[in-house]
Amino acid sequence: MGGGPGLLALALVVSGAVGAGPSYEAYGRFSAKAPQCVDIPGDLQLCHDVGYKRMRLPNLLEHDSLAEVKQQAGSWVPLLAKRCHSDTQLFLCALFAPVCLERPVYPCRSLCEVVRDACAPVMESYGFPWPDMLHCAQFPPDHGLCIAVQFGHSQVTAPPGNGAGGIAGAS
Repeated sequence: MGGGPGLLALALVVSGAVGAGPSYEAYGRFSAKAPQCVDIPGDLQLCHDVGYKRMRLPNLLEHDSLAEVKQQAGSWVPLLAKRCHSDTQLFLCALFAPVCLERPVYPCRSLCEVVRDACAPVMESYGFPWPDMLHCAQFPPDHGLCIAVQFGHSQVTAPPGNGAGGIAGAS
């Protein structure tokens, strides 16, 4: 397998170029910038056709601007191209381009775990550990309000009526 420049960009993210800031539980409580809904840019490759059109800023990784989101998310496109798990895009986009709802909705811990278990070996084969900013224990358990494993589907789809497809605990 060839690494290529894309995996070098991923190394920058894994090595700490992106800080997770306060814990995920603290999102929104300490942010200096009020959350807003913006269209997902067409050039945000990681989240192209993710299944929804608007995202929340700051995102769940504390990125305040679309420029910062695009720069940091671009580092993960090579991992997506490796197709290590069908829900990799769903998991990463839940963090980089979270769906715009009244309050933030995090990926479920189990979604993080299945993606980590499938993708960490791929990252490690290129010398990159699974990053601390994606430590699965910080995400809510499946019985909370969170984005669940889609069992092979790569898009969040809303069942008729509730607009919360793919979101556990949203009934």
